[in-house]
Amino acid sequence: MVVALLGAISLTSAATVTHDFDISWVTANPDGLADRPTIGINGQWPIPRIQANVGDRIIVNVLNSLGNQSTSLHFHGIFMNGSTHMDGPSQTTQCPIRPGGRFTYNFTVEQPGTYWYHSHTHGQYPDGLRGPLIIHDPESPFKALYDEELVLTVSDWYHDQMPGLLSFFISKVNPTGAEPVPNSALLNETQNLSINIQAGKTYLFRMINIGAFAGQYVWFEGHNMTILEVDGVYTHPTEASMIYLSAAQRCSFLITAKENTTTNFPIVASMDTVSISSQHIACVGSSD
Repeated sequence: MVVALLGAISLTSAATVTHDFDISWVTANPDGLADRPTIGINGQWPIPRIQANVGDRIIVNVLNSLGNQSTSLHFHGIFMNGSTHMDGPSQTTQCPIRPGGRFTYNFTVEQPGTYWYHSHTHGQYPDGLRGPLIIHDPESPFKALYDEELVLTVSDWYHDQMPGLLSFFISKVNPTGAEPVPNSALLNETQNLSINIQAGKTYLFRMINIGAFAGQYVWFEGHNMTILEVDGVYTHPTEASMIYLSAAQRCSFLITAKENTTTNFPIVASMDTVSISSQHIACVGSSD
């Protein structure tokens, strides 16, 4: 009887999170160097964050208004048990959504953690169709350890669109398989990012590498990180001064802000490749 009662409570607490996404081209210039066609949602870019709780149903109604490309959505790291036909990879687990076509993604999430969603058609997501997917856990063993959550994405950025870059990447004129060199690096799809935090408070940072190729070393000047989750799996709390995120990897960690409110503390993301030497810096600014 107790088990049945608990089950009923769980069912009634679950919610349905619904999004209506019109996927279309917009113009973006996140590094301030070049306007370029970028894939946005509902006329905007960066695209919306999807958030839900464990046990919630996520419904995403998609209209493909790109006009010249098919598309799809993949919910990276989600098992999609019972819903593999809407997992996203075109011609593998689902048919691509043709221009003018519609598709509804409808699945239940049972995994807490930090994820992301993106196109899984024609290597398309570096053209902009990529964003955070956060599944909150009301029963998290760590929820009493922090005051607030923050989401950070790190990524490489190209001024050229993917069809041309990928055509060269896999062609015979590139026999070494050298990866396309990005023009810039971004944090939260922008540069010159500042994050205001309060002195002495502890923050859970959910960090996601949504880039195409480049792995990144990440550190917060003057602060150590306490890692709590990697790729949707809770870990024993582990302290680190630097983390490494390959493309598509996620890591959640705690940072307690310094009491010193007279100094800004840079967040540094440094690309891990011999041919890519760019470095992007943001600042965490403490405030009283």
